[in-house]
Amino acid sequence: MKSLVLRSLPDTRPEGATIDYRDVVQQVIRAPLKPEAGVGIEEMRQSIRVLDALDKANGTLELEDADWQHLVAKTRAMQWAFVDRRILTFIDDVLEGSA
Repeated sequence: MKSLVLRSLPDTRPEGATIDYRDVVQQVIRAPLKPEAGVGIEEMRQSIRVLDALDKANGTLELEDADWQHLVAKTRAMQWAFVDRRILTFIDDVLEGSA
């Protein structure tokens, strides 16, 4: 079992928005591993398990090892829309994962 604290990272600029880990996990999990191929049935099932765990999370996302590896794979495959240090912090937190 691994866990991720669902942090909120504020922008230091006055006009900037906060990055909420809950929202980022949803975006990462909903994106296909291979955008050109879409989402297959097994990927859909794994992704729904992660989203279900996210719905139940109360400040910390806790996942079984296989579901954690799915989150890691999707995080690595994600194509980000912009460059932001806080996104890199999220990526590092997922890749390092708490045991």
